[in-house]
Amino acid sequence: MDTKQAEIKKEYRVPEKISVLSIFWTFFRVGLFTLGGGLAMLPVMRHEIVHKQKWLDDCDFYSFVSLATAIPGAIAVNTAYLLGRRLAGKQGLAAAVLGTILPSFTVILLVVWFLSPFFKYPKVAAFLRGCAIAVAGQLAFAGLSFGKRSLGKWQQVVGFILGLTIIGVLKIHPIWGIIAVSIFGFYFFPHQES
Repeated sequence: MDTKQAEIKKEYRVPEKISVLSIFWTFFRVGLFTLGGGLAMLPVMRHEIVHKQKWLDDCDFYSFVSLATAIPGAIAVNTAYLLGRRLAGKQGLAAAVLGTILPSFTVILLVVWFLSPFFKYPKVAAFLRGCAIAVAGQLAFAGLSFGKRSLGKWQQVVGFILGLTIIGVLKIHPIWGIIAVSIFGFYFFPHQES
């Protein structure tokens, strides 16, 4: 491990030895036991990384999630990419991303191969509607837990209202809401020297 990686691990309170296999299995569990992907994965990912493994604290986790939302692509994969890289460099990155996407890929293949003939049955359709409700609950929980950490200052509340107005009320494309709130944050959030 080079000096820069050691400094990063110390700064983010990352344990010295985290095996790549441990990273893979942690993210694999997240991918396997989360319906809906994306934002629905974040509460499960947070539980595994912050509470169970204790690799990061809440503040660091939410910082990575915030950064992941600004990067094009799937938020769960982006978060896995950033967290895996922080935990164990390029190998950790590969393990986290593979662990996140492999369960979904495998389940989709199995569903297509074996279960698609059963979709016409009412009980299967009812089960899938139940899954959709569970995903809605996971998304609501993700929004509440992320919002609870993010709306502590007046600037954050104003930024939230601005983004909600642009996207939800004015029905403007979300990218413009992100850009507007980012510009607002640049001017109104306190700047910290690094």
